[in-house]
Amino acid sequence: MLKNSGSLRVRLAILFGLVLLGGGLLVLLTTSNFAKQAADEAYDKLLASAGFTAMESLSVIEEEINFDLPYASLDTLSLSQDDRVVYRLKSENKGLLTGYDKIPEPNGFDMSADFSQGKPHFFTANYQDEPFRFIVLERLLVESGVQEKVWLQMGQSSLARSELARDLTLKSLVGILGLITLGLLFVWLAAGWSLNPLLKVEQELLQRQPTELKPLITEVPSEATHLVEAINRFMARLQRNQDRNHAFIAEAAHQLRTPLASLQAQAELAADETNPDQFRQRAERILRNAQETNSRINQLLSYATLDHRVDVLIPKPEVLENIVAKCLADMAPIAITKGVELNFDNDIGPVKVTADPEAIREILRNLVDNALKYGQANASKAEVHVGLQYAEDKNWVVLQVRDYGMGLPEELLQQVTRRFGRGEFRQQSGSGLGLAIVEQIMHGMGGKLELENGIKGGLKARLLLPLSKPEELTT
Repeated sequence: MLKNSGSLRVRLAILFGLVLLGGGLLVLLTTSNFAKQAADEAYDKLLASAGFTAMESLSVIEEEINFDLPYASLDTLSLSQDDRVVYRLKSENKGLLTGYDKIPEPNGFDMSADFSQGKPHFFTANYQDEPFRFIVLERLLVESGVQEKVWLQMGQSSLARSELARDLTLKSLVGILGLITLGLLFVWLAAGWSLNPLLKVEQELLQRQPTELKPLITEVPSEATHLVEAINRFMARLQRNQDRNHAFIAEAAHQLRTPLASLQAQAELAADETNPDQFRQRAERILRNAQETNSRINQLLSYATLDHRVDVLIPKPEVLENIVAKCLADMAPIAITKGVELNFDNDIGPVKVTADPEAIREILRNLVDNALKYGQANASKAEVHVGLQYAEDKNWVVLQVRDYGMGLPEELLQQVTRRFGRGEFRQQSGSGLGLAIVEQIMHGMGGKLELENGIKGGLKARLLLPLSKPEELTT
């Protein structure tokens, strides 16, 4: 049962959404820090403006320092109604002149030390459990016989700063959320558009008939070509299986219908026969027909089994000499009973071919069996010779089986490799399937079958097999 692992479109949207969310959080943190810095810079300028304005109001009257905090300074800092403002004025000799005495002083800052006159010094500290931003300004008063340093410290609570930073951050958050939403919408639409070719593949497959197994021709993106190629290869295997099944059914019907009908007719005649000699003759005919039918059934099953093995098995490099020797050892008793000498010569040593050893054994068994059955009539010598040698192309090896009988007429050399292709050459009984099986299996293994008559008579059956490649030998 097909398992649904979820929508690819949803997966892409979730993945891209997480990326956007992570990027959005990073941007939000950066924006928050920027907003806080921008708010501090804006309100520091206001605080500095108020401080400088207040410093300009300092005066000396009758050798006394007079400080009248101008309303302009307070107006500058009154943009936030909830903020509080504190100040303190101190002199070098007289100490606190006016303002709040207990407001915090900057850490590491000595008001009695000289520093650039008029240069502001900012710092942040808590006052009455509330964060304040402070500025410290210095001025050297030289008026009416007075020469003294004074310091003005002004502070403002951070409510307005925090509110401005928060407002800037929230506006940035709205923009970021908008971008994330647009990004997700884009991914959703782009994923649908990108997956559309796969929907076309689905539609093409759904519109086909069950027997229509031709390759898909729908254009797809490069990322989906491997998927379509895999589908096409799978359909090609289905087509081969279907063709093989059709061929097997046709062969079985062709091969079995006639002998079974003959068996039935002979059995009916034998049942009505009263003459013992005639009954014995009919029984012998029934036996011969049964044996021939059994042989045909075995050939058909062998053909179907080997064709299936060649199609589904992944062949491995095998030493061809070992396969041939084992097969000939099995065939030797049959050759001895027929009084035929079975020889084997290997001129190339233990070379390896990438093939199904069972298929090669069955092919060789078929060829040797044909040579023993049909190659001994009027033979110049009772011998079947099996040999291994290189082809003209050294990447191929030849496995040859030859006899010294009558051979075949030239016009039948190609015909006998077709199913039921014995033609008019019927001196011997047979189904006409043996060489057709060999031809079909050799084609499936990437090899070839060649037939030719020998100069001194007899038939040569040559199997051309590709040698194993170096990379196959190392795997």
